[in-house]
Amino acid sequence: MLNFSAAKDVDFVPEEAAREWIAQGLGEHYARLGEPAAVPRWFTDSPVGTPRDLDALFELICGVQAEVGQREVEFALVELDASGAGKQLPGFAPLGDPAGQLLHTFVRGDELAMLVVPQLMRVPALVHASVAREIGRIAVHRAGGHQVDAEDAEGDAELAAVALGLGIWVANGAYVYENACCGGGCGLDLKSMRAGLSMPESVFALALDGRRKGLSPRLATKHLEATQKAAFKRNVDHVARAPELLALASASRPALAT
Repeated sequence: MLNFSAAKDVDFVPEEAAREWIAQGLGEHYARLGEPAAVPRWFTDSPVGTPRDLDALFELICGVQAEVGQREVEFALVELDASGAGKQLPGFAPLGDPAGQLLHTFVRGDELAMLVVPQLMRVPALVHASVAREIGRIAVHRAGGHQVDAEDAEGDAELAAVALGLGIWVANGAYVYENACCGGGCGLDLKSMRAGLSMPESVFALALDGRRKGLSPRLATKHLEATQKAAFKRNVDHVARAPELLALASASRPALAT
């Protein structure tokens, strides 16, 4: 998203402008995405385990879609090798910017296709973060498209994922992207890949989402890795002292026609 967090904040709280952008963006997604974004839930464990092949990845995506109002949304899952990451799918246009991503959604009329580089499945956190982002992206597309500048579309897709309850997955993936490290042995050039939200921004969004929906922070901390957990606790404390941000995230805005 906006380059608000180029320097890491020692207390893990994003800068004020980023906090306001996130709060307003969440508020818009709650209003535009309807009931699926109103359900007080967080996806924690994967409903199908960790995908190791395309069939399992397809099952994971479909399983999440069924829970967030996209049960009737059909898509094709198309495999690319690493050299094809970010390339166009003939006849289809990308939703957002596919550069630096191992999973991305393309559209042609009413048809959707997700391009995937199979190496993605070597890093579970990136699998779940990528699935969350694309589910959010499809939700925004079906609601009429992004209402942000093009350079902020990836962050906005991830905010939509947070609004749908996928914020834990987004946050754990953001840490991997930000540190360009998968723990060793994955064979991925993570320095060339990117997320929409930084790790502090993603955990702030998660904290605000939980506060608005009345979810216990303990549920999230059980499923966040150590650094994200510390960042999340700090942002939970900040959100508790910032009712104006909760009000901004709760503001109802008219939905676009679909």
